[in-house]
Amino acid sequence: MTIAQGGPGRPPKSDGQKRQSLHVSLYAEDLERLDQLSDNRSEFLRSCIGRAWDEKHSEDVTVSVALPKWLIEELVNALAAQMPVRERTLIETAVKGLLERERG
Repeated sequence: MTIAQGGPGRPPKSDGQKRQSLHVSLYAEDLERLDQLSDNRSEFLRSCIGRAWDEKHSEDVTVSVALPKWLIEELVNALAAQMPVRERTLIETAVKGLLERERG
């Protein structure tokens, strides 16, 4: 079966394959329901945005970050080199405790 093509692009469609017009009739109840759906959707989106905003500015937000232990140790060493001995000892002890707790 060979389809003649007049130029670049898709081949022309026969009359039976062309798009047909679609007519839709809606009752008043249908229009009301569509309004309710759009109102509910808008309210839902507003509530999601509000909740995300509240969580962003809440004190209860928890963030977990996984860092390689070698990076933490290098950061502590770099900071410790600039701190007085007393503060350096407290930081090193705290970080070592955290690293050991993660291993166990």
